[in-house]
Amino acid sequence: MPHGDFHPVLFVIVAVWVLVCGLGVVAFRNIVHSAMAMVLCFLGVAAAYVLLAAGLLAVIQILIYVGAISVVVLFAIMLTEQHHAPLGFFFNRQAIFALPLAVAMFVVLTVVLVTSKMLPNGSQAHNVSLAAIASGLFNGYVFPFELVSFVLLAAMIGAIVLARREDQP
Repeated sequence: MPHGDFHPVLFVIVAVWVLVCGLGVVAFRNIVHSAMAMVLCFLGVAAAYVLLAAGLLAVIQILIYVGAISVVVLFAIMLTEQHHAPLGFFFNRQAIFALPLAVAMFVVLTVVLVTSKMLPNGSQAHNVSLAAIASGLFNGYVFPFELVSFVLLAAMIGAIVLARREDQP
């Protein structure tokens, strides 16, 4: 790793944390509990970025996924009327095709990772500085950056208009 401070035991702890939270996302019957497990899963991914000495990615993970996307998901959940569902609601006829497909995908990814020619241990990663990213974002890509902010603003206004009840003035 870049600074030689990678700890495999901590990585295993964080990986188990992410896996357990990911299972919680799909296993909980209460959708609010699933959303909270998703937030904890996102925090675990940020912790993995910290272990990999990618502080910028960890901060971006927390700001965008934990902060923004989780809030949008929780907002959408609160707009729905149904927070609990029977088990039959989550499983349908497509579930019998999903398990073999997931196992096949796992096998294919495992074969690709095992047979690929990865970089040897100790090879240097290309780390771009925060100043270079900020310079590119605010100099070369300022128009797309501002355009995205206007699209997000329009989406937020649209969500507020749709969320208002008809009986409210």
